[in-house]
Parts: sequence; structure tokens; C-alpha cells
Amino acid sequence: MIRFGLRSVLFLLVGVLFLGSSAVVAQTKTYTYLIYHKLSPGLTIQDALPVEREWKAVNQVAVNEGNLIGWYMMAKQMSSNTNPAEYDYVTVIVTPTMSIKGGSPAGMAKVYGDSVQSRMADLQKRDRATAPVVKMEIWETVDAVFNPDFAPDKTPLVVLDYIRLRDPAADWSGLVAPLKRVAATRVRDNVIGGWDMSRLVVPNGSEKGYGMAMVQTVANLSAVASPDPAGASTEGAKVRGQATRTFDVVRQEVFRLTEYTSRPKATAGVQPK
Repeated sequence: MIRFGLRSVLFLLVGVLFLGSSAVVAQTKTYTYLIYHKLSPGLTIQDALPVEREWKAVNQVAVNEGNLIGWYMMAKQMSSNTNPAEYDYVTVIVTPTMSIKGGSPAGMAKVYGDSVQSRMADLQKRDRATAPVVKMEIWETVDAVFNPDFAPDKTPLVVLDYIRLRDPAADWSGLVAPLKRVAATRVRDNVIGGWDMSRLVVPNGSEKGYGMAMVQTVANLSAVASPDPAGASTEGAKVRGQATRTFDVVRQEVFRLTEYTSRPKATAGVQPK
């Protein structure tokens, strides 16, 4: 079971499925629901943690049953947004389809016993009082590559670039494969934990200022400052130049993965697309 209302349709872009033991692996098509939260006056992230940890337990049921890929809480660390108070943290649910399916009644009973309905109502009430939702977005994965040993605790920082095309009519599809190759090299060299490129599905419109996003998970920000620690490659420099000419980074934000569900080991592998 997941949040009702806006929360009922909740990267990260960073929720990924893995296969095999190769250095890097690809992600299947997934959908990511980003829910942006604004803490109520006088409250801090510490006040939100008890509520979000309870949502984690609720969504872990759906993950265990294979209905969801993952649930995450990301606390905002830095932003280029000129209005830094727009929101304080983001909760994320990654799904295999646009429709979301929560935990079964039997699974929820393991969390709340015979008081599922009343306990969920109380959780939603505390949720709204602590950190109301101020914005929601649904993203579709274009492509991604992650280390097979990827774990949020190893690369807890998420660098998210919200981007748009400099030329709205430009064909950007040819850049996806070379961008992924460069990212795969960085993953193999343990510079980053993973890379993801996604497109905004809804709500989408020119007034948003962006329609795509690129994400990197890193252990620290030195990975962003030094993308080629072993020396700049010709392809890497060429691809980054093409990306700069094609994409405009409208906003960059850095998040820290604070809470997250775990994938059952028996169901962690899937066939890549």
C-alpha cells in the first residue's frame, strides 16, 4: 500500500534492477515518481524521519511482493534553484509500469495487524501535518547503467541535472548511447555508482523549463569535479562537448539518500531490455 491522493501515485531514478556479475549492467524500462515535500513551519528533517520510516515499512511490503522496484527518501543538500525553500526533500517510488500497485492485505497485516485501515489513516494525517506535498512528477527511464554491487549506502549522494534541449527541434536520441558508454567507463572505474537518463512524462509543458534529467550516484562530489581521474579520453571530451551543445542544464540539485527499501535477493535480477 502506498500514499493516497497525490502520494498514491508516488530515480530515483536510482531504483534499479541488476543481472549477472559484469562490471556494469543496464536497467529495464521503469517509471519514477518524484514527490517533493515542504516541511511545515518550525519542523526539520528529523521531524519527518519517523513518518517516512513508517512509509518505508509500508512500501517494503510492495517491494517484497514484487509490486514495486523501490522506495527512497532523498534529503536536499544543495540546489541551483534561486528559491531554495521551494521544497526540503523528495520521496521516490520506482515502478515497472505507469500504474502503481501497493502491498497485499496479507502483507499489510504483517505491518499493522488487524488495524491496517486506522493505522494508515493516522499515518496519512501525520504525513500531511509534517511535510505537505508541493509538487509531483512522473519520469520514464530512457537508459541507465549501474554497478552490479550498487548500494545506496556506498554512493549516497545523488546529483540530478534537470535539462532541456537548446534547440527544441534537435534530435537528441543519438547522444544516449555515447553518454552511456562514458558513464559505463566511470562505473567500471568506481568513479560513480550509476548513471540514469530519464524523460519527464507528466506533468510536462514548456513552462516547467525542463523535460529531461540525468542522474549520477556518487560517494562524494569529487566524482563530479573530476569526471576522468585516469586522464581525459578523446571520446569523453567529444561526448561532453556534444552534450553541452545539445542540452542546457536548467537546474542542478544534490540529494542524500536518507531512507530506502531493499530488494529481495531472490528477485533482484531481471532480463535487460
